[in-house]
Amino acid sequence: MNNNLQLIYPTLDIFLYDLGDGLGQSETKINENRLRFWQKIYPRLTQEELQPFAEVEGLATDSVELLQKKHGIEPFESPCDGYYYPVKLGDTYALQIDCSGEQKANPQISQPLEVIKTLDKVVLEHRHNPCTIGESWVLWGKLPTEQQDAEQTAEKCSHYLSLFADFQWDKDKDLKGSGEFAGATFYELWRLPSDRSPILDNRHLVICLFHSHTDITKIQQLYPHFRHLFQFRNKIIWAYQQSRQLKSDMKQAAQVIHRIVSDLPQQVTADSLNLKLLQKYLADTLTILSTYATYLSRLEEQQHTINSNLKNYQRRLKTFAKLDPENGDRLLNCFEPFADYALEKYQPQLESDIASLSAGLRLLENAIKTIEGIIQLEQTKSDRALSETVAIATVGLGLSAITATVVSTQQPPRGDRFFMVTPPFLWSIGILSPFILWLLLRLYRPLQGGKKGILPHPEGTPPSPPLLRGGVGFDVGDVRNSEKDALKNDIND
Repeated sequence: MNNNLQLIYPTLDIFLYDLGDGLGQSETKINENRLRFWQKIYPRLTQEELQPFAEVEGLATDSVELLQKKHGIEPFESPCDGYYYPVKLGDTYALQIDCSGEQKANPQISQPLEVIKTLDKVVLEHRHNPCTIGESWVLWGKLPTEQQDAEQTAEKCSHYLSLFADFQWDKDKDLKGSGEFAGATFYELWRLPSDRSPILDNRHLVICLFHSHTDITKIQQLYPHFRHLFQFRNKIIWAYQQSRQLKSDMKQAAQVIHRIVSDLPQQVTADSLNLKLLQKYLADTLTILSTYATYLSRLEEQQHTINSNLKNYQRRLKTFAKLDPENGDRLLNCFEPFADYALEKYQPQLESDIASLSAGLRLLENAIKTIEGIIQLEQTKSDRALSETVAIATVGLGLSAITATVVSTQQPPRGDRFFMVTPPFLWSIGILSPFILWLLLRLYRPLQGGKKGILPHPEGTPPSPPLLRGGVGFDVGDVRNSEKDALKNDIND
């Protein structure tokens, strides 16, 4: 490889993205996000000094420059030639960190590619906090002559960047696309994080080499498109990584759900049912249902984020291509591979995950209905026994009152007469005897015609569990096994 390769005005830009105000976040959390973002530029900034920045953010909802009083940028300290350029794009913070070497350097003189090491070091020193959504790097410059090979130069440039030094310059490896556009040659390289890797493992590099006869001020026309295009790209990857963590959490919850469903037959067929224990079992299951449903809803939110940002990515790419209509297709060839990957990998995976993990929700709902049916049956039995006990007590009190009334209306008996042969006592026996007979028959009558008495009877057994829900039935074994097979097959993918 030629060691004498050079570039005119080599420049390194990083586009970093952070979540500003996520769905459902509190004002406190939003302020924490704001502070974290601004500390990338002003490391010593405190929460009390955020108010002016918050006021600027409220000026627009789509795109707003956040340093309007400073012409949009915060320059680096001397002697570095660089700046910060923060903007707010909807609910997302975007920060561009730009470095072109030293201020005294002549921008018209070509420099050896080794200077890229210095640019890399300066930019990393000015990136104070890691981003929460993702980042994209752009290295650009101008070829000094038409004879200098663009691809060879680009490959050499990537090796001087610490984050991309191990990238393999091969189209079936890390080099995903290339194309001629707007008087420059573009190369896109990326390496996506694995499902269990942090978002910082997402690495994305675009190298833009202008031809020797091209005016490099054209880069100013490209920056806005880079900023939006990279925002959509990084949000797609971020949402997918979020979905992987949610899926992992839901797989653990699915194991708990299967244990609940497996234990349910024992609860249904137990000889002695503890109502308080069943109520606690129901409360625990409802808590798990709420958590699982929340996770499933968040998974659907990530699916929506991926779908909407993928559409925005494709629309922005078409708008970008209009800058050079003659070579628009070449630009698409450079940046479309990511859209194709997201369409083929991310969207089907989320659809499959949501379909399979929804089975766990249905299992829980069926289990809860069964437990509620058992509890209602036990409560009905308890209420019936209580009502009959109250009825007996009421009859007894009523008879006592009648007896007392009869006795109170009679003249005291003669002292030589035994009280059991007095008229009031005989009258009370006559009045009470029908009720006493009814109670004896009610208490000791055997179960006839499917009805049982107040006292327990060996033949008075409750209905079997499959009929607890009005005859519909709940065959736990069949439901659990069929749902478990479907859930297990997809979760293990």
